[in-house]
Amino acid sequence: MDGAAASGRPFRVPRLERVDAETVAREVRAAAIEARRQLSTAEVAMAASRAALRLSDPEDPAGADALEILAAELSWPEPLSRETLAGMARGWTREALISLVDRELGGPAALDGWTTSSSAALAGRRRRAAGPLLLLVVHAGNVPGVTVTAALRGLLVRSGVLCRAPGSEPGLLACFARALAEEHPLLGRCLATTWWPSMHEAPWDAWVKRSGKVVVYGGDTAVAGVRTRVPAYVDLVAYGPRLGIAAWLPDAPLEETATALARDVCAYEQQGCVSPRLVYAVGREGRELGEALSRALEREVARLPRPAADVATAVALRSARAEAEFAALAGKPVHLEASGETAAWTVVVGGDPLRSDPLPRFVRVHAVDDVAELERLLAPLEGRLQSVGYAGTVGLDALADLAARLGACRVAPVGTLAWPPPDWLHDGRPQLLPLLAWTEWE
Repeated sequence: MDGAAASGRPFRVPRLERVDAETVAREVRAAAIEARRQLSTAEVAMAASRAALRLSDPEDPAGADALEILAAELSWPEPLSRETLAGMARGWTREALISLVDRELGGPAALDGWTTSSSAALAGRRRRAAGPLLLLVVHAGNVPGVTVTAALRGLLVRSGVLCRAPGSEPGLLACFARALAEEHPLLGRCLATTWWPSMHEAPWDAWVKRSGKVVVYGGDTAVAGVRTRVPAYVDLVAYGPRLGIAAWLPDAPLEETATALARDVCAYEQQGCVSPRLVYAVGREGRELGEALSRALEREVARLPRPAADVATAVALRSARAEAEFAALAGKPVHLEASGETAAWTVVVGGDPLRSDPLPRFVRVHAVDDVAELERLLAPLEGRLQSVGYAGTVGLDALADLAARLGACRVAPVGTLAWPPPDWLHDGRPQLLPLLAWTEWE
């Protein structure tokens, strides 16, 4: 069947009829059982890491393929693709994977066999943990590399992983699957990926009924659509849309803060939920920061050229810019800073303090008197915040407490927002534990 990537470039995948999809599921499940018998968690981490890291090495054939895929499917320039893959690869190392297991499970022992608790309350009982024999992952296509990260998590909990790749960029996950099969044929048989246009296709029906858990990444509509089609006996782990914001505190340096913010804004073309779209100048002048951020974005765009916008995005950018210009002409406290005809970046100072635009390298800056005012302002976003960036220390404790009350998952310095540590609490929860089931032996 045919599809089209984000760039408009067509791609073709085999149409799996029900019997084909069922065969794939059986084979992946059988391989997962065999891998549990033959391999330790450390061995899985080693082999899977080697395969994933090849994607970030432009001298490796798999890395060269990855760069070509991102150029073809997303129209990304090579510098942007290289930086994205290098950043994602920080979570793909063997050390990062083992550290994740250590943080969440205290080590790999429970994944490798039966363990005995030191707790007197659990005396005489043994436990072990494992992911489902089949884990179905439904991917969004906003951040390249997340597909690989999700597959690594599934393999790490000893599951066979079935993936519906994102239609916007289906090739990177297939590239990882090929590299994994080359590095370790048995683990390669534990991963299958394809794409289909709708949830009414045969692979969905065949795979979801055989999976112990379903993981979905996507917007509200995508998550809701998957939720209605998951049987009641199958667990669903959903990663829905969230928002990144940042605060410029009273003692933060101007140019240094703007430079760090520009790095966060340009990462992933601002498509990730960790990239800030709203910036609040606390006890400062919003226009001052907006102008500094504009200068920093101009420098960052020179370092990381952005892809050419498609027609819909270009129209939306022009419309948003024109709206800000007309508001300023009408005497409203709105100021626009924007790149030239290339539409490489946009900064709007003032206007609706909660409005965020799903546009690349587009930031809105607002001035607030203090953190207390910021809390009143952000109250409608409770439960929707992913990351809160900060620059400065005055009021930082209050800002961190505010972020926790509003359900933000992470408070981090600007300049690091786009690259969370490998063991971060994605959507405020552990990465591996939601995938696991525990068996207790009395």
